[in-house]
Amino acid sequence: MQSTRSALRLGGPVRFRDRWQGRLASFEVDDDWLVLNLVISRGIFRPSEVKLPFSIASDWDDDALALDCTSYEAFRREIPPLAVPPKPLSAKTPLSVADVKLAGALVERTSRRASYLMLSRGLFASGQRVVPVQDIALEGGIIRLAAQADTLPIYRRDSDLLQAVRNAIAAHPYLTADDRYSLSLEVVDGTAYISGNVRTPQAEEHVYEAASSVTGVAAVRGAVINDRQLEIEIGQALGAAGLFRHERIYVRAALGEVTLGGFLTSTAPTTNIMRVAEAVPGVRSLDNRMEVAEPPPQRASAVPPQPPAEAPASSQTAPEG
Repeated sequence: MQSTRSALRLGGPVRFRDRWQGRLASFEVDDDWLVLNLVISRGIFRPSEVKLPFSIASDWDDDALALDCTSYEAFRREIPPLAVPPKPLSAKTPLSVADVKLAGALVERTSRRASYLMLSRGLFASGQRVVPVQDIALEGGIIRLAAQADTLPIYRRDSDLLQAVRNAIAAHPYLTADDRYSLSLEVVDGTAYISGNVRTPQAEEHVYEAASSVTGVAAVRGAVINDRQLEIEIGQALGAAGLFRHERIYVRAALGEVTLGGFLTSTAPTTNIMRVAEAVPGVRSLDNRMEVAEPPPQRASAVPPQPPAEAPASSQTAPEG
């Protein structure tokens, strides 16, 4: 899963096709927050600046800005910027809140519009916060915030958040080593995505609890499934497919490794049973321990004893007197 936006950081180094040179001094946006131009500065004692269109940016993130041109082409001003009325933004742009300065913007990769501004109160990433562009106004060259800076969400890069979520899950006192080992983690645009298997419903709750406790995580999404629920869902799937009708099957799960046991009247339904069980989300492996039961021997039906037949009564003629 790829991020949909990345940080365009003021003061970040610039990588041209031929060399690393200069830093991002400022950027310009229009009324719809579309990033139009970049201003690159190089040199310390006699600095020089060049304005370039943002369309030549091939990539940007917390570490650097990559431009699809050479430094020679850029500083010889062979690539003209967009000639439109812009709104320049830099670290020197004043804010309506004291002791806060602009640190950059989160720019959508597809639309190339700024969706958040990054604000800094200190030298470290832990002191940076983000504000949606809908909650600010640019009036007279001043960035005016609709909320207090201390109430804004803290910004941390996805790689830092990923490590922090891993640490939080590893340190949780009620998660076993097996539960932690069976999880997959990913952080994209500040949202933590978690999938995998745990043993109990309580462990599943602890996983989400640990991830949500990390400062800077905007939301937690995932598909963590516990063994108890997995056994129920496999049983429901087999029942819906009509495979319990003439069979005696049991399901056991251990961190997604499923064992099917029991007795079948024939081997015919085995393939369907395995196929249905394997398709249930959360099944990592499937072990077939089902056996074919021998049919019980047929009992000879007992014939009830018949009563002895009665002799027919003999007719005797009385002697004549």
